[in-house]
Amino acid sequence: MKYIIKLMSLLLLVSSFMSCEKNDDVDDFSEFNGKEPYPLIEKGDTEASQLAYSLYEDYDLHTYYTLEGDEALQTEYGSMRLTTFSPIKAEEERAAVVLKLTSEMYDLFKDYRELQVYRRLILIGNDFLSTTTRNYDKYGFNRDFNTYNIEGTQILSNINNTFDFNLALTKEMLLYTYFNGYFRYHFGVPEEFTSVTAGDYRWELLAKGEPALFTSAQYDEERATDLGYVHPYGTLAFVFNPYMDWESYVVWIISRPKSEREAWLNSKPRIKTKYDIVIKTMLEDFGMDLESFSTQWQSIGI
Repeated sequence: MKYIIKLMSLLLLVSSFMSCEKNDDVDDFSEFNGKEPYPLIEKGDTEASQLAYSLYEDYDLHTYYTLEGDEALQTEYGSMRLTTFSPIKAEEERAAVVLKLTSEMYDLFKDYRELQVYRRLILIGNDFLSTTTRNYDKYGFNRDFNTYNIEGTQILSNINNTFDFNLALTKEMLLYTYFNGYFRYHFGVPEEFTSVTAGDYRWELLAKGEPALFTSAQYDEERATDLGYVHPYGTLAFVFNPYMDWESYVVWIISRPKSEREAWLNSKPRIKTKYDIVIKTMLEDFGMDLESFSTQWQSIGI
């Protein structure tokens, strides 16, 4: 009898261990517990639909490219209710390119799933941040993306032909969608980083009566880089949590070849100081060698 009890206890222990092991393998997205895609994502016959299905199956990323109007604004959590904006569906061929790059990006960062915060990605055809987007484009930076935290949703626009397709800028934009949620809500920007630009953040410049570095009409890139910014997005950093500044550095390092970045690294002391802090922190805190990821990211095409 004692033997049977011991045997049953051992079997229960092994069963419990195997169950935990299985759950660890399958439930990588426990923080997302709950909601099914809305609408349901089905594997269709087109390349874009198959890519969208693979992103759902492999990474629990709910991607859509055929939604428009009110349908695009409905999520599993309710409506986003953007009264001044009516989405139109994305072009199939362009959507397939963006989804392929998205898949490549998620594959690249597959060991860093804790950084995947947003779960729903909608590709649309029209341009809903036109003035800002055109100014980004004028200075050679990424195009449109926007984030709606309550619904866990991100929207990428211009997936039709508002602009000629630009591989580098599209890849840069996708990196922003990947890192945005984590740096915005789950990361404390190191004080040694913010101290480099202390006194010259947007709210501080405006408080001193000095003009903003980036507006919908212009970007003072020379002055911005002297102050330690590498991207107009970084100049919009929020009070007390300038995550936009930090995120812009991570994306800049990964998205631009080092040969392109060296001009600023060698001539702009503030940029070099902040670059060193970002490289060190991302390696120590996340085990991410950003320069290695940059080399890999440059090899990704369509």
